[in-house]
Amino acid sequence: MTAPQDNSPAKRGRPVDPELQHQRRQDLMDAAYELLRDNSYRSITIRDLATQAGTQSAMIRYYFGDKQGLFLAMLKQIADQRFSHFQRLSEAPDPIRSFIEASLQFFAEHPPLIRLITDEMLAGDSALKQAIIETGPKRMATLLPTLIASQQQAGRLRADLDPKWAAFSLVSLIMMPFIVTPVRQQAWQIDDSVLPSSSWSDHIYRLFTEGARP
Repeated sequence: MTAPQDNSPAKRGRPVDPELQHQRRQDLMDAAYELLRDNSYRSITIRDLATQAGTQSAMIRYYFGDKQGLFLAMLKQIADQRFSHFQRLSEAPDPIRSFIEASLQFFAEHPPLIRLITDEMLAGDSALKQAIIETGPKRMATLLPTLIASQQQAGRLRADLDPKWAAFSLVSLIMMPFIVTPVRQQAWQIDDSVLPSSSWSDHIYRLFTEGARP
């Protein structure tokens, strides 16, 4: 008996390998991150990204649309990982101390991210600048005041503090030394190794929870 013929159109190209697709995307995001160590976002070209990732420029357009799309994807991935961890801090014995320690460690481990944030915040309006605000600061502006309010209700912080203002002040204490690195290093002689240390996190913790009162 003769088998029926398959008259459907032949499929072209190779079968899609989800793991390979994921790895290629990840390689490009890793390349974007690494290039930020020594370059500003605006100076990095699509060719630079492709060369760093060991691929072709067309792959950036295929996976992300353009350079901005690639950096947006990288930012979202980092932010999602960060906030997934921070959301669990409410279960820690001392959430405020844990938040300070985790934040200092995070920023100390991600200097390319600090560079991107600093460059884009000082630049004119852009979709990337807005994305930075949406993926990081806006989410923090919801998470941290809630955490502080819970500590007020537990009697660990003064009840008369505005949780939002207190949260912004705490974020400023944590981030400013990373943003003004040249001033910190050259004028104040405070080395990079100090920032993720337990002594620095304790310094910020005591300033925030006790103030400068004797």
